[in-house]
Amino acid sequence: MPKEFDAKAFASLEGEFKKQHDALEGFIEKANKEIADAGKESAETRSALDKIGDSLTTLGDRMQEIEQKGSAWFDADKPQESIGEQFVKTDQLAALKDGRQMTARMEIKTAIINATGQNQPLVPADRLPGVIHEPMRALRMRDVLPGGRTSSNLIEFAKENVFTNNAGPQIGGSPEAYENVTKPESSITFTLSTAAVATIAHFIPASKQILDDAPGLASYIDGRMMYGVKLKEDDELLNGTGANGRVAGLATVQTAFVNSASPNYTTKLDILRDSIRQADVSEYQPDVVILNPADWSIIELSKDSQGRYLFANPQTAAQPRVCWLPVVLSNSMSSGTFLTVASQSCQIFDREDANVQVSLEDSTNFQKNMVTIRAEERLAFVIYRAQGVVGGAF
Repeated sequence: MPKEFDAKAFASLEGEFKKQHDALEGFIEKANKEIADAGKESAETRSALDKIGDSLTTLGDRMQEIEQKGSAWFDADKPQESIGEQFVKTDQLAALKDGRQMTARMEIKTAIINATGQNQPLVPADRLPGVIHEPMRALRMRDVLPGGRTSSNLIEFAKENVFTNNAGPQIGGSPEAYENVTKPESSITFTLSTAAVATIAHFIPASKQILDDAPGLASYIDGRMMYGVKLKEDDELLNGTGANGRVAGLATVQTAFVNSASPNYTTKLDILRDSIRQADVSEYQPDVVILNPADWSIIELSKDSQGRYLFANPQTAAQPRVCWLPVVLSNSMSSGTFLTVASQSCQIFDREDANVQVSLEDSTNFQKNMVTIRAEERLAFVIYRAQGVVGGAF
């Protein structure tokens, strides 16, 4: 049962409210005069206005509380005034209309609070387009290795095994003619080598409905699946073991670097230059050096005892080079290792270009309205001569 309306308390508060309101009018008049004379009100007047304003707010709240209690007792069925209806009856709004103050305020006790976290009912989210994914590695091995095509699942090539070269001047016989004598005999032996075509593939199941309902999702998945195949290809061309259906990569088939200095070269630059020498004396002309970006950073930042850069000026944007050879930087290359490669010593053969296919005909896909998205490629990697691939650890 609501409490009875306290008329005495309300009258007391009403008298105090009128007294404070009259005082507020006086200070507003004073503030207006100060603004006209000096361009702004004094700090003392501003403080008094704020203090009286707060007092009026408190008195108004107490009067409203008593009115609400009385209204619940005397007129429980009367519709409650809206916030706007209450506001238009305030003295603050009347003072604003009369020009006695610049603002009008009424405290409202009801709080409107939005939900926190996701799925907020009052504030819509700003949804950005697309999907944010991890950075894509720069895939560079195909750019520096020669390519070709095959229609088979196996590459065979005859490789010269041993060439015994006895070519020389014809000697013997009479000094004048050197005729009617046996010429030197040379010999060549051969061996048959093979490189199997490897398949690099993966698949992902997806709901047919989500692919239909989310524009662009299918093409996004296609792109990521294709990138996954190419990323693995890049790694295999360097690090494939040649076992269990894998290609044999450069780092697996490489000829180990042999340091020619005594004592051994120790700086990365010296070792790389010496690896070029090793390929050169084997009659291979290397045309690319493959490094991990971390090792190249160490080389570029090398300094002398006076802090001067030995190798390059970091302010320039020159193509990375060691001596006269371009440097290919790849995170597929293990840090702390290097490869000096003569491209004539190896070749990629594509059997089936990288592609993406989608099918309902996989397991229970048709029953469940699922699809299987598959990306794959088939290729062989032939390393004709390991002497043309020199590598090792720094």
